[in-house]
Amino acid sequence: MLVTKHAAELCALLVNDLHGELPSRILNALLIKGRSTIAQLVQHTSLTPRYLRNGIAVLIQQNLLYHHTDPNTDITYYQADADACYNLVRSGKILDVIENQYGIAERELAQTLMQLGHARIADLSQAFGSRAPKLNGHANGEHKTHDGLIESESHLNSVLVRLIRAEIVETVRPESFRNPKDVYREIEDEVTKPRPGEKVTKGKIEAQREVIERSRTYRDQPKTLKRQLDMSGGPKPKRRKLVNGATQNGHAYDAPKLNPNVVIKINYERCLVELRNQRLAELATEMLGEVTGEVYRAVLDLLTSNFSRCQSDPLLDEVTPGQQPAVTTIDIFEHLDENINVQNGIGKTPREKIDSQSAERIRETAPESDDDSDDSDAGPPGRRKAFDVDDEVDEWAGDNHEGTANGEQENRVRFEDTTNGNETRISQMRRHLLLLAESKYPFIRHCGMYGRGQWTVDFDRLVGKLREIELDAIIEQSHGRHGLRLTRILREKGKLDEKMLPAAALMKKGDVQGKMLAMQMAGIVDVQEVPKDSSRLANRTLFFWLCSDAFKP
Repeated sequence: MLVTKHAAELCALLVNDLHGELPSRILNALLIKGRSTIAQLVQHTSLTPRYLRNGIAVLIQQNLLYHHTDPNTDITYYQADADACYNLVRSGKILDVIENQYGIAERELAQTLMQLGHARIADLSQAFGSRAPKLNGHANGEHKTHDGLIESESHLNSVLVRLIRAEIVETVRPESFRNPKDVYREIEDEVTKPRPGEKVTKGKIEAQREVIERSRTYRDQPKTLKRQLDMSGGPKPKRRKLVNGATQNGHAYDAPKLNPNVVIKINYERCLVELRNQRLAELATEMLGEVTGEVYRAVLDLLTSNFSRCQSDPLLDEVTPGQQPAVTTIDIFEHLDENINVQNGIGKTPREKIDSQSAERIRETAPESDDDSDDSDAGPPGRRKAFDVDDEVDEWAGDNHEGTANGEQENRVRFEDTTNGNETRISQMRRHLLLLAESKYPFIRHCGMYGRGQWTVDFDRLVGKLREIELDAIIEQSHGRHGLRLTRILREKGKLDEKMLPAAALMKKGDVQGKMLAMQMAGIVDVQEVPKDSSRLANRTLFFWLCSDAFKP
């Protein structure tokens, strides 16, 4: 079985709900039996070849199958794409994120592509072009808007260009329907295995480098159009939704014309990056406030602007430990929406009550655990003098504290600043960044000093924390706060003797036993029996409780 039983059932239910019973039966057989031919599917599903081909056509149209025809035997093999099937459950959230980040027109196009699977640009232009206003359709030259929806062929072209440059939409080629792992193995065989009569001249390192380069070229084929648009279209525009989804110049769309024969589809890998950013920003909003969440969203947008997927490919992507993308405070300030009032959501504290050395600590590398000391990788105290957390007038501001008697600085807390507007806004925004860095959740890490401070995100640690929050919410909802308390104790201790649990949880023995049995039936915890001797009697056996792997962050 290629996927777990429950995952296969979920994928089959999703396809059944969206595309009908016939594709669902075929997909379920492929998920359980693995790669199959038409003849094998006839045996697995008890369907005729005619019905099988109809169902397979639907699955291929929706990009839910890999298929490849062997050139030697002329037999076509089909394989289910479990990740693509599971992405169906995320469709609604993906559309909401696209609307929030790009606009209503972009959401409409993405929704259309999700329904069609993949489509030619010419077919989309024909469908959306029929919305163009007729010459005498409105009195006195009035133009009836469509509430931000796509209203003409030129508008569609502009929306397509924007989504392609953002990697939300990618092109489809015949090679797109092949399993990437099969392609990698074929490339590896071509490079490493010599042809008959040919001597092996390449070393292992050189051959592996060639395999990686050719595999990357294959993987990046759908980005060819994006690179062409980036070269001809100038810098990527800010991802800020315009009013009613329209352009700044009314209805003047000056995007380059796209080839009508190009086939496009939704790039779910990039959409998952947007979904992760959205969920992390929501978590920051819940923990630290709405304005801090907006600042954090700007940080995530900048950091992930060049991310094509959430997880790097261990075979193709070279990840150097300690080298992560970072953004500066100046970059964040320029990217942040001017309508956000960064003065909200933070308070003022007298300077003598703030440990600025601790607040401005530089952490050049990610800590291995949450309990690691930060003193080892902190920069020298003198380097952080210019970044006083409550210093509105630093070396970049240039103001001189006028207005105090006899040149003495006023010590009381001030809520109205008289410094330069941009400098005040940058300083206020930095406080939100410091809040994120000092939170109990590792939202960001202060990793450098260039550009008034450099910031990065340790996504693996943060996603682990987010997973722990979600698991805790599930456990508390189903088994109450006592069940959550027991689960957290087992996570911390690893394995714990049944006799020690009541004292550790401050609960009665009977309550602990009942709660642990209920959670064992739900698969949250498990018990390990260790007999003291060969008799294996209950009174001569130690019972150790432990948390199941599925509920560990």
